[in-house]
Amino acid sequence: MLSAVVAVLCQASKLIILSDIDGFYDRDPRLYPDAKLIQKIENIDDKVYKLAGGAGSRRGTGGMRTKILAASLAMDQGINVIITNGKRPEELYKIIEGKCVGTLFQGKE
Repeated sequence: MLSAVVAVLCQASKLIILSDIDGFYDRDPRLYPDAKLIQKIENIDDKVYKLAGGAGSRRGTGGMRTKILAASLAMDQGINVIITNGKRPEELYKIIEGKCVGTLFQGKE
C-alpha cells in the first residue's frame, strides 16, 4: 500500500508491484492448477475483491487483497499498475518495452 501512496505523491505514470505469483488470477494458482491469469483489469469492483481472497504467504506483508487495494488507490489517480512475479526481475525490461507482463490495472483517465 505504501508503494501506491508514494506513486500518487510522485505523480508516477506507472506502479509495478512484485509478487510471488505471475499476476492476478481468476482463482488461486497455488490451489488450482487450471487458474487463468487475467491480463487486464479496468475496474476494481466487488468481484475482483472476492477473487483476491485474504492473506498472502507467510513471507509477505500482505496478500493479493492488499495489492488490489494499492492498485485501486493508484488507478483512481490515473496511474497504471502492474502486478508481476518478482522472481523474474528480467520481466521489468519487458514492461519498460510496453509488453504485456503479469496483470495491468488500467489507471482512470
